[in-house]
Amino acid sequence: MPDMTFKEYEDGAVSTAIYPGQGTPIGLMYVALKGAGEAGEFAEHVGKALRDDDIVHSDNSRQPWFQFDNLTDDRRALLRKEVGDQLWYLAAKARELGTSLSDIAAENLAKLADRKKRGVLGGSGDTR
Repeated sequence: MPDMTFKEYEDGAVSTAIYPGQGTPIGLMYVALKGAGEAGEFAEHVGKALRDDDIVHSDNSRQPWFQFDNLTDDRRALLRKEVGDQLWYLAAKARELGTSLSDIAAENLAKLADRKKRGVLGGSGDTR
């Protein structure tokens, strides 16, 4: 299903949800912690790619640069799996918050459009 909607994914993802405290603060804590763990697993594979997959290049005239075309097929597959795991936890987080990925995505795009209009896409601060 390459053109799957957020709703279709979310419905499928949450139908597989088995974790403690669903619908309570414990459920939210659980998916927050596990989602952070999945982000760490993704970062681990990126670090291994830096070390093992010949993606860092340099010569005498410039700073090192990265070329992700050299990622191995196995590494790409592992990274895709970790992104999928992160997506599952995002769906679970949305459910725990009583909302949907579609609503969150729309809110995020509206926030970014407002920041762009006001010229504050760069910088820092959650409420800029």
